[in-house]
Amino acid sequence: MHYHKTSSLVESGILAAVAVLFTLVGNYIPVLDIIVSILWPLPIILCGRRNGLKWSILCLLVTGCVVAVLLSPLQALTQCLILGLIGLFMGYAMEKQMTPTQTLLMGSLGALLSTVLSALAAYFFMHVNVIEVFFQSIDESVNMSSEIFQTLGMNGLTDTQLAQLKKMFELILPAGVLLSAPITAIANYWAARKILGRMGDYYPWFPPFSLWKLPKWLLLPYGIGMMLIFFGQNYQDSLVYRGGYTLYMMMNMLLLVQGLSLIRWYVEYRHYPRILLPLSLLLTFTLPIASQLVVVLGAYEMVFDLRKIRKPGAKKPE
Repeated sequence: MHYHKTSSLVESGILAAVAVLFTLVGNYIPVLDIIVSILWPLPIILCGRRNGLKWSILCLLVTGCVVAVLLSPLQALTQCLILGLIGLFMGYAMEKQMTPTQTLLMGSLGALLSTVLSALAAYFFMHVNVIEVFFQSIDESVNMSSEIFQTLGMNGLTDTQLAQLKKMFELILPAGVLLSAPITAIANYWAARKILGRMGDYYPWFPPFSLWKLPKWLLLPYGIGMMLIFFGQNYQDSLVYRGGYTLYMMMNMLLLVQGLSLIRWYVEYRHYPRILLPLSLLLTFTLPIASQLVVVLGAYEMVFDLRKIRKPGAKKPE
């Protein structure tokens, strides 16, 4: 890899300054807080890729010290050192020239650890239960929506419907947290790759979406999740049911991606009408039965290899 002759020390210092700037922007411009929180690990990733793990750790420590002086030590701990895990993990993976998939897995692991550490830090240092705050905000939003409906002369949600809605959010939350990790990782990977490309350091991207092939073993946890839901349906507050539902939701989303990949393959390589892909996306996110059909399609492709690309040495379709 050929890099500019800028010393590692100077480059790490510049990237630390960028990370501090990100922190200040997120702190003083609330409308940008979500974007900054997602992309905050980017300077640490770039430092790790170009200069190695040692310099990325140093960059992170310098950022934490500056943020502690400018804002507060608690801010430095919760934002810099916790979110920095994503940067350290992905920077290390990119330095070792891991594949895009391996880099994404490393970033997802870092994002997941960051989420857990953020919740623990909020609980132990600020005595805030993030989960309780989340559900309180959900209750307030639902109650406000119900009041608006009643003001407009429409029927609001009944107590039973409110309880069911809250129950649904309780079941979805763990899967949502787990699925947010790869989303954060892929956003940082995309941004890091774009910036590295501008510097002449080109890093590979993922294969075309139509050629994505998720491993067959994902069908096993999918089946286990359905079994746990079936056997625990009379005990929906049990850990077995909640764990099964979380597992089912995660695998369901992955199989959905595999099904959409197969549809894209038929459009590109079998010249099916191009309207098929946007139509399937629309139906998938509006009709539950359509999304389940796409999930079944993804599972079927995993088992029977409809595209004939899973065998070792399989040629890319023309």
